[in-house]
Amino acid sequence: MSNNDKRILCRLGQAPEVPALNVGYGNFVAAARIIAILESGSLPVKRLREKAASREQLLDATSGRKMRSILITDTNHVVVSALAPQTLQERLWGNPPARINPAHLEMSQGEFIS
Repeated sequence: MSNNDKRILCRLGQAPEVPALNVGYGNFVAAARIIAILESGSLPVKRLREKAASREQLLDATSGRKMRSILITDTNHVVVSALAPQTLQERLWGNPPARINPAHLEMSQGEFIS
């Protein structure tokens, strides 16, 4: 099932559906709540993770695998994912843009690109 088919329903039943981002291994986050997707390698990001854990606002969606990215939500929750930030970005925005071939661009637009 694609990420576009996934929705999170509010408990009231009458509220509109919210698009969800698949962060891996059956875990989903409300896409509208995400404000940042960070790579997990730097020390400041690791500190951010530790502070979120001490505030009890850390959500681990790695399923025991290596942490590769961290998502920050508008509620200050930190979601740890085993997927790469680029993968999450592609899932959030849909398919990645096709690579532009300069020769194809010249033929379609009639412009010379050096």
